[in-house]
Amino acid sequence: MLRDAGKLDETRPELCYDLLSLIEQSSVDYDASRQHLSISVPQASMLRSARGFVDPALWDEGVTSAFANYNITGRRNTTRAGDNDSYSIGLNNGINLGPWRLRNDSNISSTEANGVTLTSNRTFAQRDITSLKSQLTLGQTFTSSQVFDSVRIKGLTLASDDSMLPDSLRGYAPIVRGDADTNATVEVRQNNYLLYSTTVTPGPFVIDDIYPNGSNGDLEITVIEADGRRRVTSQAFASLPQMVRRGTFRYNLGMGQYDSNGYYGVTPMVGIAGLAYGAADNTTLFGGVQWAPDFSAINLGASQNTAIGAFSVDVTQSTSTNTVGQRNKGQSARLLYSKTLASTDTTFSLASYRYSTEVYRTLNEHVSDMDITHRHRRDGRAKTRFDLTLNQSLGGRQYGALYLRMGEQRYWNLPGKTRQFTLGYGGNWGSMTYHLNATQTLSPDASREKSAGTRVSLSLSFPLGSSSRPTRVSSTLATDNNGAHSLQTGANGSVMDRDDLFYSVNAGHESLGGKTFSGNLNGTTPVAQVGAGYAQGDTFKSLNGTAAGSIVVHAGGINFGQTVGESFTLVEVPGVVGIPVGNNAGVTTGANGYAVVPNAQPYRTNWINLDSSQLGSDIEIDNTTQQVIPRRGSVTVARFNIKQGRRVQFELVKADGTPMPFGTRVENAEGTLLAIADPSGQALVLVESDKGTLNIKSGALACEAGYALPERSSTQGYDQMKLVCR
Repeated sequence: MLRDAGKLDETRPELCYDLLSLIEQSSVDYDASRQHLSISVPQASMLRSARGFVDPALWDEGVTSAFANYNITGRRNTTRAGDNDSYSIGLNNGINLGPWRLRNDSNISSTEANGVTLTSNRTFAQRDITSLKSQLTLGQTFTSSQVFDSVRIKGLTLASDDSMLPDSLRGYAPIVRGDADTNATVEVRQNNYLLYSTTVTPGPFVIDDIYPNGSNGDLEITVIEADGRRRVTSQAFASLPQMVRRGTFRYNLGMGQYDSNGYYGVTPMVGIAGLAYGAADNTTLFGGVQWAPDFSAINLGASQNTAIGAFSVDVTQSTSTNTVGQRNKGQSARLLYSKTLASTDTTFSLASYRYSTEVYRTLNEHVSDMDITHRHRRDGRAKTRFDLTLNQSLGGRQYGALYLRMGEQRYWNLPGKTRQFTLGYGGNWGSMTYHLNATQTLSPDASREKSAGTRVSLSLSFPLGSSSRPTRVSSTLATDNNGAHSLQTGANGSVMDRDDLFYSVNAGHESLGGKTFSGNLNGTTPVAQVGAGYAQGDTFKSLNGTAAGSIVVHAGGINFGQTVGESFTLVEVPGVVGIPVGNNAGVTTGANGYAVVPNAQPYRTNWINLDSSQLGSDIEIDNTTQQVIPRRGSVTVARFNIKQGRRVQFELVKADGTPMPFGTRVENAEGTLLAIADPSGQALVLVESDKGTLNIKSGALACEAGYALPERSSTQGYDQMKLVCR
């Protein structure tokens, strides 16, 4: 830090410096009688590393592999018109080669009307750019929604990946500053939850790696001095998605051909860039640009954390020219606000938008204007819009909470407005959960005074019994302003208290749709999730079956497993079949000794555990826990070293027949320690072959003893044999 501050003369490394003149509030004390030198430097002047930091050198790009997630659904619908069968297979395919990941999403469907169709929805390649803490994506991809609306393109994107940052540096949090008089403890709390505790030296301190418990709620900072004195201060904290920490960047770049997946007939080249920068402790500046033929947009904005909440204001100006040469120019303004009042446990957020003219266009609207087939659609051109959310706790779990959602949009080219108003109350009474909800909607074609629809619903849910996985009964009653009403009652739970087999049944009545009944059974196996269901109403019957899972091809063979996530792990236990892995229901090793653990968190330490209680007596494992630190999209391998053989209880005796002393070592021919004798001279040893030689050592006494085991006995857990040390 002194070098970065320019306080050291790097051209003269032989110089000595006075620490007190270089660092304020530092101290140096030498006790000659004890020959003890004490140096104290304020914490703010020290180099600090973020909590949760994982060295990028440890990030594992995994092994070369290929996989396919599949989701197979078959359905037979029976109506008065007859039977109708349909099938679909959803596929998520991937190939990993070095740092690159190739992905494809496809769907195969079959109906009696259309026959068999194959659709490829998206194909792209992706890799980490570690030095930039970002992801490079090539192919069919989506641009970031950080500044502008997300756009699908065929091209490339380069965007920051916050997952590569330590947990304590993700998102936004303010910097806490203060002073300590002594070697003090500093505690930071949010909503009475301890977020951070550290010890600091006398002088100024800086805490810049807080990981908040949510996006809102003021921070309470307590400084506890060495003599017991306590000082408590508070610091405002509220956050919005646009905000980043001081001195950090979040960026995104995109360039390619606009891709509407066949919806529009025009596909112009587009370019997009966005940037957010933490300019100060509580201030983030951000902006971006968009470009396409006959279209451009620029955005500038700022976000601020204040004592009364977090604000964000930004303005976008767009210019577009349509197919008849008409030039459209307009602006939009956006205001975002968020605040949590800890004293009343109230959370409030507001989003407000204003569009200056009817001719303001987003990139998606510009492409729509350029497409002749869509140009004359009567889409609403937004004039104003606001969204309000309010959550109010009523004093704890037993009293529940109220919530309010309200959204309204007005248009330049349509009469009326769109409005949705939702008011709800929910909570718990003992083990019962209840929820009351009222929703009112208004469409732009409706009267300004009369709502288009009002719906009120009441839901109850409670467990039956007190087992670890009790059956849960739920019921929902709903009615609307048109007189329609419905009642749905159901139950769901596990079969025989298992963690891999679940059921649900539901019966209902709708005033407009009649009676309905449905039942489903879903199970998890080591190789797939499977399910079957039946539904029936007054005018239909439906039978369906599902199967979902993965197929993974790798150097160790082919494994079938449960549906895998973006990153997953292969567990290798050579030669051992059926060993459960971790807390993953149904995940066990296959015939090739591999298991597929379906999910792993990228850039974080993931612990993989074996259930050692399921290992046979003839298997020994060095360590039942391994760790992997995968990169995004990687297929990592957790290898467990095992030894298989036969477990033998050797009675170790000297040539005169007396037992070998306690602590006698039993080693193999390579000198590896296999066991230590107990006080009676017994040693339980796992030997890898039915015959061989063991080294026995006790002090100055050392000898070799040969053994030859009898045929295995199915009734004995281990063999017994006497070894004589001559």
